[in-house]
Amino acid sequence: MTQHVRRSLSSKQHWRVVLVTKSNKAAYLAPFILLGPVLIFVAAFYLVPLVQLLGGSFSIGGEWTLDGYRQTLSQAAFVRIFFRTLTLSIIVTIICLLIGYPLAYQLSKVKGRAAAFLLLLVSLPYMTSVLIRTYAWVIILAPNGVVNKTLLGAGLIQDPLDLVFNTFGVYVGMVQIQLPLMVFPLYAAMMRVDRSLTDAAANLGSNPVSAFLHAFAPLTAPGIVGGCTLVFLSCLGFYVTPALLGGAGDYMLAQGITVRVTALADFVGATTQSVILLSIVIAMLIIFRSTLAPDTGEDRSTKKLTAKNGTGLTRYPDVVESLRCRIHPFARSLSEALAVIRTPLLWATTVLAFIFLLVPLLVIFPLAFSSASYLTFPPPGYSLRWFNTFISNDIWLRAAWFSIQTCLLASFFAVALSVPAAYAIVRQRAPARIAIYILLISPIVLPHVVLALGLYFFLGKIGLLGTKTGFVIAYTIVGIPYALIAVVGGLRQLDASLERAAQSLGATPITAFRTVTLPLLLPSLLSAIFFSFIMAFDDVILGLFLGGPSSVPLSVRMWEDIKQEISPQVSVVAVIFFAALAAAYLVHQLLSLRTPAVGHSSKDD
Repeated sequence: MTQHVRRSLSSKQHWRVVLVTKSNKAAYLAPFILLGPVLIFVAAFYLVPLVQLLGGSFSIGGEWTLDGYRQTLSQAAFVRIFFRTLTLSIIVTIICLLIGYPLAYQLSKVKGRAAAFLLLLVSLPYMTSVLIRTYAWVIILAPNGVVNKTLLGAGLIQDPLDLVFNTFGVYVGMVQIQLPLMVFPLYAAMMRVDRSLTDAAANLGSNPVSAFLHAFAPLTAPGIVGGCTLVFLSCLGFYVTPALLGGAGDYMLAQGITVRVTALADFVGATTQSVILLSIVIAMLIIFRSTLAPDTGEDRSTKKLTAKNGTGLTRYPDVVESLRCRIHPFARSLSEALAVIRTPLLWATTVLAFIFLLVPLLVIFPLAFSSASYLTFPPPGYSLRWFNTFISNDIWLRAAWFSIQTCLLASFFAVALSVPAAYAIVRQRAPARIAIYILLISPIVLPHVVLALGLYFFLGKIGLLGTKTGFVIAYTIVGIPYALIAVVGGLRQLDASLERAAQSLGATPITAFRTVTLPLLLPSLLSAIFFSFIMAFDDVILGLFLGGPSSVPLSVRMWEDIKQEISPQVSVVAVIFFAALAAAYLVHQLLSLRTPAVGHSSKDD
């Protein structure tokens, strides 16, 4: 009897060990299973085209050679355009930092719904088509535009100023487009800083400016680095704004690559230039990987940055102290002077920054209802003639329907691939999650001209160039980073104990995710779909490279209209776009109001 009981216990222990072993194996394999679909898709349609592009840059006539690089680097025109691109990108980054830092600082002091509303105003330009914003700047800065008419009417100038179709116009357009990319990393860094440090410095005798410079600003270094990196890398691949607002001498590298493919059929030159641009992006992604990939863990608590766990400049106390000693006398005098005017100066900078961000969008609306047969501002009268023209024009409608179909499909695919990947990164703590995260969001900073050229050759080989399927693939690649960021952010805000509680009551991990996590993630999923759709809908370069006679997106139609005649027709598209944007935002807000209540009650229970 005793031996039988021992055998029984031994048998039970054996099966328990087997079950535990299987559970451990399942837990080990889960991140790989969840990451598998998105990694396979990204490898097949993102990495392979880029690798082929890299290989093609070393091949001429089927032979491996460096002649393509020698030829490109020996061209004075390329060297000129390359350094112009770097210079312009650096200057735009510096201007965005100078405008964005005080704006982010003021936003970080606002709380509640006011903060949410102001952040929405900052993000509104980023959610708006680059074509629409650039079109607005043409209207504002043109010789007969808003600025020149205002200055002439006030008697401040005698002749119109040259504000557009030159380098100045390029700077204005690019800074307005890139400013939100600078503000959000700065705002996030500032929200993590413990404000009691500045209070402590003030109690010890520092004036507000000195307390800010010594106790607050050094801890925002990660935001400065992250914002500058994002803006600089995004500027490297700019195409639309320099092409529409710049002059003949304002060519940037993306324009040069596009011309070599579409006009000169110089595929070797285009490939080598693209690889040079790609190399810069990859190098910066590696250098600043820790800044671009925030903590992807499941801890939802906001970690305050203090002097004890400081970052950035506080890691190098000797350097900081040396600099402080050298500039201390001048800095003290300057800080005392600024302390008197800092509050009105900050508010003035904030107001001007908001005007700079939003005025281009406000100018567009009256033009959509203009009664004039040509572009003029302000309109001489108002009518619906341009809406009727849009509705009755088959070319515009076909382009709009094509964009809606492909962008919607791509956004759903991007979200479907990103949800399991985000879950593996946040909840499963997938191995090498930082590297995987950087890879998946890298299309944000990769110049689209490089991606477009790689897909141009790749899709051409497999017979998908100029097809709807090819566009869906390309737009899915563009949408995955935005979907992943939205879902990762949503998962980090959810309490993981809700899933564990459901599993402790007998639910399988899949059931717990489907019944608990997924409903609470609905606002984040809608945000993911929305941003993926917007970024795909706005893209011009992919449309220029991958399009065909029956596959012309609306962005390309708008591009052609602006390049050829600049009619109020684009304003109609802008008004329709904003109406859809407002509807999507209202739906998102309604769902957001419901979702926190569910999560809160569950947590309290």
